[in-house]
Amino acid sequence: MSDIPDSADFEGAFHRSAERHERVWIFVTIVLLILLLVGSIFFVVVDYGVIVRTASFQANPAASPTVGPTTNAGLVRTGPNAYAVHMLGHLWSWTPSPLNVPQGATVTFYITSADVFHGFEVQGTTINVTAVPGITAVVTYTFAHAGTYNIICNEFCGLEHQAMIGRIIVSPARQS
Repeated sequence: MSDIPDSADFEGAFHRSAERHERVWIFVTIVLLILLLVGSIFFVVVDYGVIVRTASFQANPAASPTVGPTTNAGLVRTGPNAYAVHMLGHLWSWTPSPLNVPQGATVTFYITSADVFHGFEVQGTTINVTAVPGITAVVTYTFAHAGTYNIICNEFCGLEHQAMIGRIIVSPARQS
């Protein structure tokens, strides 16, 4: 008798060990793919601001007489140094524009689109909203500094997208 193991026993032990390693690597790969998928979805939702319907969004802007682009077509005073404006994005402009606002005013924007997705960004501020047809987004901002603020569309909307510019003119506060 020999002390050398039978080659069949050696091959069986090798294959059992190799199968175990393969299963471990397949499991690790699947876990990593799931983590990549969940991380990607989280990144898109949080970083790109995917619109989630909350109380600040109106599903049908025409349904409510107080919210929507067709009511109060301009800047409306809602209180002392507080204003509201219904902004409508359409190919290829923002309505109404220009807006004249006093310095220090708090403006509530009701933003929607008449045709395609538009990006409503007021340069020099933290306002950056996606205007979606049929949904009214609400954002409030206080204009602390006088000057001209450009409203740009940062979501490609067609051939004249680069010319879709509106203006907000913030006039200096009166010194008394």
